[in-house]
Amino acid sequence: MLLLLSLVINEVGSVGQDSGWVEIFNNGNSPENLNGYFLVTKNRVLPLSGVINSGEYKVFHIGLSMNSDSVSLKNGSITLDSYSWISLPSSGSVGRYPDGSGGFRIFLVPTPGRKNELPSSLDEQSWGKIKALFGPRR
Repeated sequence: MLLLLSLVINEVGSVGQDSGWVEIFNNGNSPENLNGYFLVTKNRVLPLSGVINSGEYKVFHIGLSMNSDSVSLKNGSITLDSYSWISLPSSGSVGRYPDGSGGFRIFLVPTPGRKNELPSSLDEQSWGKIKALFGPRR
């Protein structure tokens, strides 16, 4: 059984060695009050506040290590969602596709505060190259 959480970590990006951002997405059908929620990394705890509406994205700036770190979304002592990495991209980001429920992928172009998108032209170009290399020989 797949449990769909209302609030999820949707995208993570670095801004430098010890700086970064985390995007939270409200996958639920109603607004969520963020009081009592926290983002937790290995070295930092960031209390959240405000309201996040259904389908809304909120970006929070928090210290992230580009190498071997993790971020957890907690409500009190309960971990609701988390993501760990060995290495974050120095440019770009890592996020869910599709938003709110998909697996994490690398994005060449970060999308903080908005819908995660894959660049279709890159996909089409890559598919054409793959077909040319490995397709049937004529």
